[in-house]
Amino acid sequence: MSALLLIHKKKLSAILLLCDQGYSLHADTLMAYAIDAQKLAAQLNDRLSGLKALYYKSAALTNKGLIDSSLQMAENCMQLLQEGDTDIGLEANICNQKGRCYVRMNNYKEAIEMGYAVISKAEKVNDVLLQVKGKTLIGWAYLEMGQLKDALNWHLQALHTTNDSILLGKYGILLANISTNYNNLGNADSDFYYIKKGVHYSRIYQNLFALSNSLAIQSSLHVKAGQPKLSEPLLKEVVAIRKEIGDPFYTASDMAQLGYYYAHYGEPEKGIAVCNEGIALAKKYNLTTKLFFLYSSLADNYKAMGNIDLYSTVMNDIIQLKDSVYEKNSVHALAELQTKYDVQKKENTIIQQKLNIVQKNYWLYGSMIVAAFSILLFYLAFQLYKKKQKMKMVLALAEEKRLSATAVKEAEENERRRIAADLHDNLGAYAASIMANIDTLSAELQFNPNTTAAMHQLRSNSQSIVSQIGDTIWALKRTALSLTTVSDRIKLVIQKVAPSHPHLKFDVLENITTDCMLPPVQAFHLFQTIQEAIINAIKHSGGSTITVSFISHHFWQVIIEDDGTGMPDMPTTNNTGNGINNMKARAKEAGFTISWLPGNISGIKVMIQPTAN
Repeated sequence: MSALLLIHKKKLSAILLLCDQGYSLHADTLMAYAIDAQKLAAQLNDRLSGLKALYYKSAALTNKGLIDSSLQMAENCMQLLQEGDTDIGLEANICNQKGRCYVRMNNYKEAIEMGYAVISKAEKVNDVLLQVKGKTLIGWAYLEMGQLKDALNWHLQALHTTNDSILLGKYGILLANISTNYNNLGNADSDFYYIKKGVHYSRIYQNLFALSNSLAIQSSLHVKAGQPKLSEPLLKEVVAIRKEIGDPFYTASDMAQLGYYYAHYGEPEKGIAVCNEGIALAKKYNLTTKLFFLYSSLADNYKAMGNIDLYSTVMNDIIQLKDSVYEKNSVHALAELQTKYDVQKKENTIIQQKLNIVQKNYWLYGSMIVAAFSILLFYLAFQLYKKKQKMKMVLALAEEKRLSATAVKEAEENERRRIAADLHDNLGAYAASIMANIDTLSAELQFNPNTTAAMHQLRSNSQSIVSQIGDTIWALKRTALSLTTVSDRIKLVIQKVAPSHPHLKFDVLENITTDCMLPPVQAFHLFQTIQEAIINAIKHSGGSTITVSFISHHFWQVIIEDDGTGMPDMPTTNNTGNGINNMKARAKEAGFTISWLPGNISGIKVMIQPTAN
């Protein structure tokens, strides 16, 4: 080997090693290194190193926010790798890179599938760090979807994959994600503990990407704990690091955090400006998940300013975002990925066991005569064939059951959607037509006092029909609805009725650590029952404040409370009005209990909770 060739090989290895620190490099710097590595690999005819350079170019494009181009390059790299001699470790890294792209594109189902692929490939080559990355990727996807328990479970699995503290320290982003999980679940001690470790290790190993994320989380924890002076210098350091790295995905997150800071410390005008700037950035790079945080921060600023109309508009935008993300990432699809991963893991175990059996038999019977060895080999092959056939039959039966269950669920979902469509297209159209006809008749008969009252009543009834159909379609269009989705819709109801009752103050409080998913029928009845309780309080309480509290930890609970005069006799018997009887009937049908209790100081407290806690 010539001296020049040796120099080129060492230079190529050094550049690829630098590229491996991509999380701490500016995207343009990483791209420049990757291009140099690709040129050197071509001169040396080193196919595998050239593909590694292509992989790092894809990572650089991700950091620049060019997600579509990054994903296409990663897919090309995987195809080229599989056309020649494969490298399972590089395949796993490419799958992890594709998963990063899918999360930023809000395609969580595909991201989780990539996470399972990373784990499977990493287990084959016994690469512990790649196993940690795969589990962290799955946890990240669940975290972005707001499924906090699943996210924490996967992140803790990643943490416990190895006892090597140095290895885990180099991957400080995992500790930051665990802290975020505990923060969202309301565990203050755990979130501060892990974020301190994340910042510590990120500084030691100079992982700028993990450090900036950890500092941003630590800043938000200080704001939440009422320590804004500790938060401000951290935010300034985060901004400086983000500029050095240059990643729009996390820049949008920082803007949401800064907006949250302004909303809670008396500068909502600045908060609105920085949130709108972040929303423009998120829309430019199609960062839909970051819009959740930016819109929530924007809503907080509008609320702090007292602009209820714009607050209501932003809440509508959040509901539409939730619906959009839910459609792309259903629970059913994610469950299928979990099953697929479990089957693949068992197949890998079986393959490893077969290899162990073959190796043992080889050493045990290697010294036997050719005839005895041939007979034994034939016997073993026959036994393996029988086991394989039996296993195929078991898997085929399991797959048939799974497909049958899937078909039943799809049929139920299609029927539900058909009913919703029929309601919208038929009854909705008829109700709207009735309203239009009533308006026409009212105009013609407006001077007839005998008909005016009847026309007003007919129009009111028609409006109620349209509203009821809208609420029914809202529930039927989904396979499941979260408790926060019901809360968001109640907020819209209050926004509509509040202007007609200026003497009343309405509050909707949320104390939710586990966002329960409710079947559509139960969610519909819960929404209608809460709405009926609010209307009863408006009409009969005589109070000045109506509060709706959504609580969900180990089980959910909804409380509607007023500060009025209360009721002489609590509605515990059948001697009640139609409204309360309807509420009881809905509760019984939907599988939850409803009770009327005296308020803490005065008034009535209506409590709704599952039948079985």
